[in-house]
Amino acid sequence: YKGWDSAISRSVAIKAITKASLDAGTLKQVINRFRHEAQTVGRLVHPRIVQIYDYGEDDEIAYIVMELVNGKTLAHHLAQKVVYEIREAGEIIRQVLDGIGYAHGEGVVHRDIKPSNILINSDGRIKISDFGIARIESSQLTQLGDVLGTPHYMAPEQFVGTNIGLQADLYSVGVIAYELLTGRKPFTGNSAAVMHQVLNVAPADPSSFNSKLSPLIDAVLLKALAKKSEDRFQSA
Repeated sequence: YKGWDSAISRSVAIKAITKASLDAGTLKQVINRFRHEAQTVGRLVHPRIVQIYDYGEDDEIAYIVMELVNGKTLAHHLAQKVVYEIREAGEIIRQVLDGIGYAHGEGVVHRDIKPSNILINSDGRIKISDFGIARIESSQLTQLGDVLGTPHYMAPEQFVGTNIGLQADLYSVGVIAYELLTGRKPFTGNSAAVMHQVLNVAPADPSSFNSKLSPLIDAVLLKALAKKSEDRFQSA
């Protein structure tokens, strides 16, 4: 929801969960993750990350009050078939890496980087949102073996539930870069088909879909999408 903070005279965004809408079996887990998101992002202060101002909870709802971003998600722009020039795509990716690199430096791995979690402000600035399944180095909330994420943007290690580090986020950014530069995701199909391809199939060279791309860009994106985390870039 869009809200108004009368004490400071500013517009805010409010994300809320109605507890009655959740069954007893998932309520605790969902609320824990919701609270975890507020705690995670509350410690991250960076211009490329949506700021959280407050968290509240009672018997009926839990809510997060956060920075209002006047714009649309990258997913919305992609759904509208917006075509990005190489420089435009590069600027989007640069800003995403700026924000996610800061989070990594603070010991936070997002683990669900995807276009719907990347907000583009009306002036072109990027804001990363939705750290609900983030992993904090000191936290045990998400245990080894949990499979969490969005299939098209998940790294191989996320499908098999092994230890997930910052390289998983960088893989996801690589998928987004591939999509921005070619107009298509590196792997397509249903969840099972995508999982098989992510684990076993090398993506096609991006230049095979966009003749403006050089062999150097092919090399960069294929390194970002390497099957083994140690073969990818090791920092944002």
